[in-house]
Amino acid sequence: AETHVDRSLLENQPGVFVQTNVYGVFTLLEAAKKQGVERFVQVSTDEVYGEVNEGFSVETDSLAPRSPYSAAKAGGELLAQSYFESHGVPVITTRGSNTFGTHQFPEKLIPLFISNALDDKPLPLYGDGLQQRDWIYAEDHASGILKVAEDGMPGEFYNVGGGNQLTNRDITSQILQLLDKPDSLIKTVTDRPGHDRRYALDCSKLQALGWEPKYDFEDALKLTVDWYLANQTWWRVIKESKSFESYYQKNYSGR
Repeated sequence: AETHVDRSLLENQPGVFVQTNVYGVFTLLEAAKKQGVERFVQVSTDEVYGEVNEGFSVETDSLAPRSPYSAAKAGGELLAQSYFESHGVPVITTRGSNTFGTHQFPEKLIPLFISNALDDKPLPLYGDGLQQRDWIYAEDHASGILKVAEDGMPGEFYNVGGGNQLTNRDITSQILQLLDKPDSLIKTVTDRPGHDRRYALDCSKLQALGWEPKYDFEDALKLTVDWYLANQTWWRVIKESKSFESYYQKNYSGR
């Protein structure tokens, strides 16, 4: 899937998200229908709920996406659910929160800020940095998806969150502390268009199946930082490529 909100806001990029996250889902659904699969898990995002200023999103809430990325994910969800209703494809949908861990592409907030800090480069923090997200370690997210695949009910939706409500500024400060880098590396940049202020998930439906996240956030963040420290060749090849440099300049230049 196409997963990076920032890219969906760049000129000529929204169509890529629709092609992948909507038409791509259609292609998979058609194949699943023909092959008669036992389970079809549609992995979606908490961003389909839109901005949640207070409380927690539950699976029966209305969808209110506010970016081309989240709108494309919502479109994929609706298409998948239509195949359950119309063709009996055993679709189950998960809506996951912000995910982090090893091997994450370095345009995402946590690996971008880790790698920039290691090189003493500015950490471009949008606006006041108080946008709040529910963060989940990748292995916990994967185990939640697996639990849904094994024990979830076709036609149903399940939130998958880590229960870690943190602001982007909180995340940034923790990364700098782990790397023993100064706060002066934080560079405030103009907020992106339509930047949702807060997401929060009620995961009691998934927890009723017997799932709980296993990783403490601080421990998981340290594991992640340590991995990027030990595997600099992996991410430097990506960040030094012309395509990444072009993206970075388009997204942050002048902000």
